[in-house]
Formats: sequence, C-alpha cells, structure tokens
Amino acid sequence: MPLKPWPWRLLLLSFAGLVLLTLLLLLADFAGVPKAVVNGFFLVVSIIGYALIGMFCRTTVPEEYFVAGRSISAPMNGMATAADWLSAASFIGLTGLLLTDGLVGDGQHPGGLAYLLGWTGGFCLLGFLFAAKLNRSRAITIPDFLEQRFGSAAVRWLAAWGAILCSGIYLVAQIYGIGLVASMLSGLTFELGVFLALGGVLLCSFLGGMRAVTWTQGVQCVVIVVSMVVLAMAVSFKTQGHPFVTVAAIQSLPTIQQRTQQIESDPAELMTRDVISLRMSSLDVKIAEPIYAREVERQIVAKQVARAKADNASLREIQKLEANPAWRETSLERLVGAWQSEREVLAQAIDRPVGFQKNNLNGWNDGLNNSLALIFCLMLGTAALPHILVRSYTTPTPAEAERSVVWALAFIVVVYLCASSLAVLLKSYVLTELVGSHLDQLPDWADRLKLRKLALLSIQDYNQDGMVQYADVRLFSDYFVLGVPEMTHISSVFTGLLAAGALAAALSTADGLLLTISSALAQDLYFQTAEPNAPPLRRIMLNKILLMVVALLAAWFATNRPVSILFWVTCAFSLAASTFFPVMLLGIYWRGMNHVGALLSMVAGLAVSSYYIASNHPWVQMWLHWQPADTLWMGLDPVCAGVFGVPAGFLMGYLGSKLPFKLKN
Repeated sequence: MPLKPWPWRLLLLSFAGLVLLTLLLLLADFAGVPKAVVNGFFLVVSIIGYALIGMFCRTTVPEEYFVAGRSISAPMNGMATAADWLSAASFIGLTGLLLTDGLVGDGQHPGGLAYLLGWTGGFCLLGFLFAAKLNRSRAITIPDFLEQRFGSAAVRWLAAWGAILCSGIYLVAQIYGIGLVASMLSGLTFELGVFLALGGVLLCSFLGGMRAVTWTQGVQCVVIVVSMVVLAMAVSFKTQGHPFVTVAAIQSLPTIQQRTQQIESDPAELMTRDVISLRMSSLDVKIAEPIYAREVERQIVAKQVARAKADNASLREIQKLEANPAWRETSLERLVGAWQSEREVLAQAIDRPVGFQKNNLNGWNDGLNNSLALIFCLMLGTAALPHILVRSYTTPTPAEAERSVVWALAFIVVVYLCASSLAVLLKSYVLTELVGSHLDQLPDWADRLKLRKLALLSIQDYNQDGMVQYADVRLFSDYFVLGVPEMTHISSVFTGLLAAGALAAALSTADGLLLTISSALAQDLYFQTAEPNAPPLRRIMLNKILLMVVALLAAWFATNRPVSILFWVTCAFSLAASTFFPVMLLGIYWRGMNHVGALLSMVAGLAVSSYYIASNHPWVQMWLHWQPADTLWMGLDPVCAGVFGVPAGFLMGYLGSKLPFKLKN
C-alpha cells in the first residue's frame, strides 16, 4: 500500500526548513547574535515543531492510536524505526566512546567497535527472524502477540512486566539525555531542561499515539541524519579541506598513529602512569581498611587546614582541602564509594588506549571476551526490544515490515559512519593540540570545554610537571560530541544543529518507549484482567493518563542523575535479550513450545540477567560487602548479563515445554 503523498511532503518540508533555519542562524551568528540565543532558538523550534505534529495527528481511533492504522509504507516506517532506534546514547555517546575507549578496548573492557557491530547486526536478526511474523499476527503489543501464540494470559502478564522493566530503564536514560541537551541549549538547570523537553514528548505521544509518533519520528529522522552528516562534513572541510568525512578520517590516521607512538614512549607519560598506579595502590589500602584510613586522612586534612589558616591562605585553597571525601563524608559507605569511583577514574586513565588500539594488545584477553559478549547481547537485545518490535505492526504487509528494517538500517549506517569518522578527526585534535601543551597555555577550546557549566573535559596534572600528558586528560564521553564545534573552531550554529539532532534522537526514542510502557500497563495488565470488554475510548483515555504518569516518574528518576547513559542503555539490551529473545524465537519457530516453557523462559532469563547486573553494581556490593572479583562470572562486565540470561531462557523454555503437566491459563 503506497504512502499518502502528504507525509512525504512533510518530510521534504522539514528538510528544507532545517536547511533554511541553519542558513539563517549562520547569518545571525556572523552578525553577532549571542550564541545562547542561536542555540536556544534551535531548542524552541524543535520542541514546538514536534508538538504541532502531535497535535495535528491527534486521534481517538484505537487502530490509529496503537499501530498507526497499519498503513505506514516501508520507507516511512524505516525512518521512524531509525529515529526510534538512534537514541541519545548512540547519537551523542558513540563518538565519545570511540574517542576514549578505541575500537577494541583496553584489554579489560570492550571498545566502541562492539557497539557498532552489535547494534547494526541486531537489525539483521530482526529483519530475518521476527518482522514479518509479528506483522502477520495483527497484534498490538508484544505481550499481546505472545498471548496469541501460547493462549495464556499469564504469559501476557509476565511479558508486560518484562517490557515495562526493559523500557523503563531505557526511558530514564533517554530523559537524562534530553535534560543534558536541553539545559545546554537553553541555559536552564538540568531539572528544568528535563521537564521543558518532556512537554514536547507528551504533546506528541499523548494526543496521537503511534500515528503521531510515526510522523514525528519521520521528521526527527531527517533532523538526526542531516545534523550528523552536516556536522561531519563541516569538520572534514575544516581539517582536510574537503567534505568527504570518511576520506578525511583515513587521511588523519597516519598522524594519529605517529603521535600515538610518541606519546606511549614519552618518559613524562610513563612517569604519570607510575604516579597514578601508586595512587591506585593507596586507594586499595584505604578501601580494604576504611575506618582506619578515614581517621588517618582526617588528621592529615585537619593539619593542612590549620596550617593554611595560619598562613592566611585564600578561602578557595581552604575549601579545596576540605573537599577531601574523608573530611566531608560522614557515611562510611559513601566514603568507600568515593574512593572506588576515584580508583575507577584512575584505572581508566592508564588503561585506555592512546590511539584506537592499545599497544601490545595481542592474543586472547578479557577485553576480547567482553567485546564478543557485548556484541552478542546487543544483537539479541536489538532484535528483542519491545519498542522496536512494535514498529513491525504499523506496516500493511509482512513484506513491507521486512523492507522497513532495511530502510532503517540504511539510515542508521549513515549516522554511524559519520560518528566513527568524527571520532578519528577529534582524536587528532586531542593528541596533537592538547597532549604535550603547557597547563598555562592550553588550546582555547580546551579552556572553554573545561569551564562550561556541563564540563566536557578535565585535566589533572598527576606528575606535577606543568605539562599535559594523555593520562592527565579525562573526556566525558557520554556527551563530549556536543563540544565538537568549539573544538574545531566552526560556527556555534553547528552546536545548536548537533544538539537539535541529539534532542530529536532522545525525544523519538522516549516517545516509542512511553507508548510501549503505557500500552503494557493499560492493554496488557489492566484491561486484560479488570475490564476485558472495555470500550475503545476508555482504553485510549487510560493509556494517555498512564503515559503522562510514566513520563513524570521517569523524569523524576532522571533528575536524580543516574550513572552513565550508555551503561543503563546497554543493561536494557541485556535484559531485553534475556527476557524476550528466547521465548520469541522458540515460540515462532518451534511448535513444541508451550505456555509453561514460555513462562519459565522469561522468568529464568530475566532473573539471571537482573541478578548479574544488580550483584555487580557498586551500591549493592558496598551494602553487602561483596568484592567485584567474587561477583564477576568469567570476567564479564555486568552489561554483558545477557550472555548468561539468554542461555538460561533457552534451557528453561525447552525443559518447561517438556514437562508432563500444564499450568492453568
């Protein structure tokens, strides 16, 4: 079924409007309009535009609200899927991840290549295994599909809670990203930025459901792809004199390799790493004997503060001494947590590769194990994420559902190629301009990135030689890409354009996640048990109310500033892979799978992966006095929990289906 002409006109209009807006703001920037005004304009226009689409697409027809009328063509659905997929973590985090962790990691943890291979490979699994089958079922949600397959309300109920858990973790990370971008553009506080941008999300998904979200995500896909491609071309032109970003990255690699060899053999760099190693050993002693270490540290700080006051030191110097965690923290658990966090930062400083691959990293190692495990989790998680799977319901035919996956993958690959090339170009700036400079003569962009309200860079002179070594530099990879325009001395308009793309990525994913969670709560839990014969209008109204409640709860969690965006997003992939991939694959392709096996599969996968993530979280380990070495299995990071959860799901799904008795449905 061909798509109606006007959505394509909407996409063309959005593309033309984005180009025109960028050109006008470039002229405004050249005319001296303040940067905050230019960037804030991008934020306001983006949110208003998405909200207007949501208002225009409002509907109370269930088929339109939940599955967009099943009338979306493959290209349009592919654009919506790509926008739904390109979250804040992948759009603003991937470049920084490749820049700091390299391609294959540090020999202990995975590098950025694992994310690229896992995320893109997952769409191949989705297209080959699930897209057409889901479309053919004519279901509305993934729990609805599983109930159809197994004829069990219990399966639907459990799947609904699994979808809520996976999507909820993912949603908090997206809203956290929205707050970062919105606060950076508007100058507001992080909390106000969260709730400001959240208004755009609610106006879109609240009024029009999947119908509004699909058309909004089509526009957001245009914004995401154009912003990343234009930024990459601008940086390429600035560094190599031409707009072909992949070629520019290849041209920069020899310089990076040469500079990497110089840094790795530099005596000052080696001395810095020795100083950091000594500090890590000191922290290990403190963590092992925290009560004694706290008292010793407090006595030392007390003497330093008394001496500073006697010498009439400045208030700033005294406050710096009093900032010592042992002096400031009253809780022993928080103090140990501060020491562990500091040790983790120090370990990253000396373990991360200078270039894109750590020197002398040969043979099998824990980093390679973690990389392969992460690829496995991301591939299966991508193919099992509920908010991505439901996009298969919106096309008119199974063939269109499969083709839409191909379209989505094409847009995603374009963004990832640009993000990877940007990482190479930015690495050359860090190694050639920043490393080796004097602390009193830093590049102007480094000073600006350090002093921003949302710091993107920090430098600690560990060996006290007054020079910047690579181990002294800490890049905040989660959102470092937002500093690209300042770093490369291109117009500040590109900051707004990039942030508009990041905002579009976060908003589009948040829209899809909110619909998934609210539908699971309303359709799969409440109406399935309490009011199975409820009229359509009541179903939609409750869905809207729950959508708003979920959005506010997620915003509240996000304002508590959880840890790394990428960490929580990756955990969501492992949970989705463990909970849904085994039951989906066995349920579709094995006739012997029954509802007992489905229940045991989901419970086992979710329980194993949840336990592994929780048991390796620093807070849990501090509370239970566990050591990291005792909770890691096979040396794998907690984000790779799906390696254990998925086999458990397959095993229990098979064994449960072979049991000689059946459970009541």
